[in-house]
Amino acid sequence: MFDNKNTPTGVDKGVYIIHNEDFKTTPELTFNYSSQKNALNDNEKENNTCMAATGTCLHYLTIVFLGLASWAVLWCAFGEEWSWNGRWFKPAVVVAIAWATGELLQMTTTLPPLLAALVTGMIARNIGYLDMRHYTEVDSFMRKIYPFIILGKGSLGWNLTYMKNNWKQVAALGVLPWTAEVVTLAICLNQLLGYPWIWGFLLGSIYASVSCPVLMPTVVKLTAGKNLGQNWPQLICTAGGTDTALSVGVSGVIHSFIMYEGDDAYRYIRAACALFLGAAVGVMWGSLAKFLPGSRDAYVTELRVLYVVIGGFCALFITSQFGWGGTGGIAVLACNATAAHYWAKSGWKLNNNPAATAYRIMWSSVEPALFAFTGTFFVIHSSISKLMLVGFGILFVCLAVRLIVAFLVCTTLTVRERLFVCCTWVPKSIVEAVLCPVAINAFIARGDHNEVQMEYAEYIMKLIVQAILITTPIGFLLTNHLGPILLKEKHKKCENESES
Repeated sequence: MFDNKNTPTGVDKGVYIIHNEDFKTTPELTFNYSSQKNALNDNEKENNTCMAATGTCLHYLTIVFLGLASWAVLWCAFGEEWSWNGRWFKPAVVVAIAWATGELLQMTTTLPPLLAALVTGMIARNIGYLDMRHYTEVDSFMRKIYPFIILGKGSLGWNLTYMKNNWKQVAALGVLPWTAEVVTLAICLNQLLGYPWIWGFLLGSIYASVSCPVLMPTVVKLTAGKNLGQNWPQLICTAGGTDTALSVGVSGVIHSFIMYEGDDAYRYIRAACALFLGAAVGVMWGSLAKFLPGSRDAYVTELRVLYVVIGGFCALFITSQFGWGGTGGIAVLACNATAAHYWAKSGWKLNNNPAATAYRIMWSSVEPALFAFTGTFFVIHSSISKLMLVGFGILFVCLAVRLIVAFLVCTTLTVRERLFVCCTWVPKSIVEAVLCPVAINAFIARGDHNEVQMEYAEYIMKLIVQAILITTPIGFLLTNHLGPILLKEKHKKCENESES
């Protein structure tokens, strides 16, 4: 039989790569028709069901108690601002509701919880309960944290050996559809709406990002233990991660170019060098993880986690301080991918180690806040229908271009497999939600913007929120329902021939 050593064999929310040495084969089945044995099996199943239900209840009860305890600490420490009618209580309530509705949506429909969180924020804004424009400093700070978690979490699952052996396929799928969509969107905004090219490319660089974390659990489940002739989780993870890195890096560069004043020559040099500098810094910092901390250190686990976390924060905030937007995000991605590569050689599995666990916990903590706070920027008004109609047309054109290019660049795949790639390349959610209000926050913080620039920023935000609400459920459902049809195992005839 064919042997695929990199086939993932386990499913966990946010876990992409689990190697087959951890795969537990199905126990050998023995048939026993004893009625007494069947009764015992039924009782055992009932007990297991009850234990699972009890465990779930205790899990959520623990989270509720921890939330209440955290609020009590904040109230006692900071006083009335954290009381039930204080300034900071409203954002906390919206986040709690976003988390609860997200969990309920996922349990009842299997759809990603981020959709419920986003709608919760939109409702909170339009009933006048919360507007994150009044919390610009906090929201801007959090939007520096989100890219660090997203890029750091995803790159811990990158298999650099796989990328080296399949670099043409990864690069083509990660770069070409993204580039085509960015250019298409910039042309649409400039020709149809008269927007400046720089704003068209800013929106395009955000708008074109694919959201792999939304689909990776589904991809892993569809491919677990199957001989498909392709390491699908690694392909989707690395190509999608390349796409995400381009969005974060390029949008950061363009944003800095627009927002930060300075000599024109310096601005152009900074824009040209930002991504390369970030990659170089990240690789150097990640390479040190081969030696630091020492493998025999009693606290090697804790120090490794702190090494990538604090190093990533350092890269993000230092580059942001000097106006080198986008550089820090690329540095985080390169650092974690390099560090994970060396750690894997010393026994830590890719994306299944304490550092990956730390990132998953951080992401599960901030995900409801990210989408709920993003939703509060979306204001429904009388002319919204016309705006959304134009946005839907732009989305249709851009998505069509993106999927056609994705289909064409996968030259080594079958038609069915190309269609599967197109399904996974539909959703837009995480990077879009992180970056869409960044320009609005920057203008509010500066206080010297003109109305035209703010209109550009507002329109960008509305187009992106619309894209999230439309593409995320469509991409998820297409992948979930068409995946088993489009991905077929190799014929056993071929296996028998290989054995003979």
